[in-house]
Amino acid sequence: MIIVSQDKKAIHNFDNVLSLQIVPTLKEYSIEVCDAINDGSSLGIYSSEERAKEVLQEIIKRYSSYLKLEGGPAILRGQIDIQPNIFNIPKVFEMPKE
Repeated sequence: MIIVSQDKKAIHNFDNVLSLQIVPTLKEYSIEVCDAINDGSSLGIYSSEERAKEVLQEIIKRYSSYLKLEGGPAILRGQIDIQPNIFNIPKVFEMPKE
């Protein structure tokens, strides 16, 4: 999965991310990414800790989503039945403005 920073100036590959964490600043809360190259690069800044936690949950939801094929009988005579399958499709998460 690819994560695009709030200011649209950085793209992070989630496969290389070691951790995402909420870091309090003077008046706001920053979601920071730590990976093999960057230690504490900001993905987005939010007005409350609750909103920052909601954004982390949105990232988890997007990362864990997949495409499911139920399967079923063949449509045309002579073809094999369609097998159930799960596909992990490429995903992009853009950090929300607020």
